[in-house]
Amino acid sequence: MAPFSSSIPRFSSVKTLLNGLFDYAGLFPPASLGLEAAIHEYINHRSGPDAWMMGPFVVPVGLLGNVISILSSYPDQAPITFDVLPRVAPTLSDLKLSLNQDLKLCSEFVNKTNGLASIDTFEFRFPPNAFCTGAQSVDAVFRIADIFDASDFKNATLFGEISRGESFVDEIPLFLLALASSSFEQKMFAKIRCGGMNQTDFPSPHELAHFIHSAIQISCPFKTTAGLHHPVRHFNIIQNATMHGFLNVFFATTLGRVHGLTTRQIQEILEDQNPSSFVFTPAGISWNDLSASNGDFIHDRKNLGLSIGSCSMDEPLEDLFELDWLSK
Repeated sequence: MAPFSSSIPRFSSVKTLLNGLFDYAGLFPPASLGLEAAIHEYINHRSGPDAWMMGPFVVPVGLLGNVISILSSYPDQAPITFDVLPRVAPTLSDLKLSLNQDLKLCSEFVNKTNGLASIDTFEFRFPPNAFCTGAQSVDAVFRIADIFDASDFKNATLFGEISRGESFVDEIPLFLLALASSSFEQKMFAKIRCGGMNQTDFPSPHELAHFIHSAIQISCPFKTTAGLHHPVRHFNIIQNATMHGFLNVFFATTLGRVHGLTTRQIQEILEDQNPSSFVFTPAGISWNDLSASNGDFIHDRKNLGLSIGSCSMDEPLEDLFELDWLSK
């Protein structure tokens, strides 16, 4: 990270994009760091001048017990904020049961760290077929929100995810509407997985465009995870897959909202593999003949596209440096 330790955004719009953008997921592929190495890497980034780009450390609930002894090696660090992934469950009933157990483990973890850690975010996956009807969707969301509301983490931010099955596109509006209906009780937002280790893990541009378009229409904040290590959409030879770009996602979100774009128009932005199409200016951002002010961009970074999960900080920063959006 040394070459980029003093990276400076060229424009305020670049800083708007990068501010708190990266939830650090170094434990997950393709980085797949060990727990101690990942925490060390995270603390190094968080202690440097680019710390303003960093979000929380993403960790599965099953590893929390091993975190405590590692944190004791960093007594002088400010409390580390964790984003916890509860266990995946096959049914809603199973999810309720496992969540109750996982939240107790989380409470014990925070107490044992003696102020060295906090948990303010959870990411969980709803079981299949939880969003087949509107009433069923709202019921599923409220059941989970009630569990968090009764725990020590009633003020935590929650990100719910649905699996990409055959009915994924049809379920998205029901899913987001159900999340929006719970906003007064619990901050529960959406999560979409944008990649993985296999080609089938990557949603199509149409699926991702439909998700973003629905989120805009419903005003449902979301985060994206996996497969977004680089700013612009590109073909990855190693994975033999075309990977989405986080710049495509955030430009599509703001331009889609500001200009009332259709799903198809949002898809065009997501499919663009030309870095020169994406322009930062002192006043804001633009793509081809569409533009938005930095005020619009700031609004949507706070209220729509909230963050991405990334297993690497070096890769996205290196790309941004090479594209001259960051400078030494």
